[in-house]
This record gives sequence, structure tokens and C-alpha cells, in this order.
Amino acid sequence: MAARPRIRKRANWPANLHEPREGYYTFLDPRDGKLHVLGRIPLAQAIFEAHEANAAIAAAPRRSLVEQISAPVETVADLLDKMPYDGISQSTRKTWLTLDKAIRAAIGDVPCHDLTTKQCAAVLLPYREAGKARMAQSLRSRLIAMCTEGMGLGWMDKNPASATKRVDVTVKRRRLTLDEFRRIYERAPEVSAWLQNAMLLALVSGQDRSTIRNWLFSYTQGDAVVLQRSKTAKKTGLRIAIPLQLRLNAMNVTLGDVIARCRSTGVVTKYLIHHIRPQGDAKRGDPIRLTSISQAFAKARTLAGIGGEDAPSFHEIRSLCKRAYLEQGLVDTKTLLGHTSDEMATLYANSRGLSPVRVQIDAA
Repeated sequence: MAARPRIRKRANWPANLHEPREGYYTFLDPRDGKLHVLGRIPLAQAIFEAHEANAAIAAAPRRSLVEQISAPVETVADLLDKMPYDGISQSTRKTWLTLDKAIRAAIGDVPCHDLTTKQCAAVLLPYREAGKARMAQSLRSRLIAMCTEGMGLGWMDKNPASATKRVDVTVKRRRLTLDEFRRIYERAPEVSAWLQNAMLLALVSGQDRSTIRNWLFSYTQGDAVVLQRSKTAKKTGLRIAIPLQLRLNAMNVTLGDVIARCRSTGVVTKYLIHHIRPQGDAKRGDPIRLTSISQAFAKARTLAGIGGEDAPSFHEIRSLCKRAYLEQGLVDTKTLLGHTSDEMATLYANSRGLSPVRVQIDAA
């Protein structure tokens, strides 16, 4: 079908210049079809600017059709293969691989330079609608990191994932009370022989599940335990020294007492929290799996009659520790739990992790 002939007064206008309304001019870029508004300007100026734009387009380097067809196109799947995995824990790696699998299934074939915010949002939508806000939040963070990597490689000019709507996560898990801790603690032996030790060590030391699981007897150096939180060891290199005489009055026990209790199992092992009896593939003295700690705590919690969708997990012992010491007073909970300000983080960076930061307590 023949193109519509130009209006006579526009017969000598430069290509791609248009006048949708009288005195109002636009320029249509033939390369991508994008419309640029010139606005209400004199016709002579519009013609001049259109000539300039056409000249710039003509002078721009252009790949031949053969080059365009044969040139490799980097896809989202290719970009995921380039994502770094160095310096992360095994659990984080497992999480990232799960997220990457979901992204690959949804948009793996999309060329990186064509990826849009709409496509990124479409990856998140099923999880938003299913009420899986935490998964949607993790996917969004992973998409943003992926696009940032793509920009660094020169495969992308912008980060379309960063423009997606943020995912708000409502924490459903409630805090653990000291009374609930005691009730769960009493039922723990019915679930696992090591569970009471794990709970007590977490409560007195304030350390997270992963650090509790990896805690070695060799961490005890003189009158203190020197350790690194598993979660932050590779990020900050920060080590903390917790005095063995650190006492939690609410349970009438010191850190030294808990360590002695862990050693009294009669099992030769380097781990404080260990299998006391063979179980499945695990031998006496082997460390406990992280999932086993969570599952055992949940079983003891159920036996204690504490349930509901918001039932506190093992991780809530860490918060209970902080609250118990704050009520007790004279314990540096900020250092104990590894929470640092920007100023303190700078101080730690200067030590390069060589000098542990000692937890201050009242020795009286």
C-alpha cells in the first residue's frame, strides 16, 4: 500500500519532522520509533533541528544486518551465570541459587538490554499475590543485584529492577518471653539430648543459631571466649571476647557454667553442641544441622503448649537475651550481640580483625 502523500506545505520538510497540531512540532527517531517533542517553536527552527538530528543519525555508526544477526546476545540466564558467589556462606549460596532458578524460569531468555521494569515486576507478582512477601522481597533484591552486575559488565545501561515497587514484609513472629523459654527448656530433653545446651548457650551468649552450631571448645582463651559471628565474620572480620564469668541472673548461670555443661556429655568432640548419640548419618560428636536445631526447638515448643502462626522460633532467643541483660544491667549488649555503629565499625576496620572487642560486664 502506497504511503499517504505529504501535505503540500510540508513537501520540503526534512524527514521525520511532524506537526500533529498547528504550530506544534515533533521528531520521530527512525532507529527506535521514539517520539521527541520540539513543542511550539518557529517552523524554521523546527526544520533546522530536524536536519541536525537526521545528520547525526546518518553519521552514527551502524552495524550491518549480518553483524546484528551474528552478534551474540547476552540474556538474563547468561547474566545469572556471571553472578559472583565468592565469600558467602553455604546457606546464603543455597538461597541465591533458589532465587536464580526462579528468575531463570521466568525471564531467562530475555536479552539483558531489553529487560524492562514491567518484566521484573512480573517475576515478583505471583509471590505478592500468594502472600509470600518474604520471597518477593528476596527476589527483588536479587534482581537489583543482578542488574547492577549487568551494568558493570556493560550488558545493561540501567537497572530496571530498582524501579519496581518495594515489598513490605510484616514480621509475624512474636517475641519469646522468659517464661516461655523455661517451659520449652523443660520439655527439650524429650526431643533431643543436646537441645537444652543449645538453648542455654544461645540465651547466655546472645549468639545466633549458626554461631551456636559452629561454636568450638577451642574458642575459650584464658578467661574469655573469642569468637566471630558466622553471619558477619566474612563481612567485617569483627571478633568479640565474651568473659566466661558473664552471668545471666534470670537463669542463675554463667557462660563458663554452660560451656562446662556442654563438655560434661562425655563425648570426645570439638563442638559444644553435638550429637550425644548416633542419629541417622550423624555420629557421636558430630555438629548439629541448622535445620535440626530449628525443628527440635519447634517440637519442644509444641510440647510446651506454645503454638500459633506467630510462635517464636529459636532465633528469638537472641532477642530475649538482649532484653534480659538490659533489665539486669551492667552488660554491654551492643558488643555482645555484634551490633555496631558506623563509628565503631570504622574502629574495627582499623584493627583488621586482629584485636577482639571485649564485652564489658560488671565483675562485682
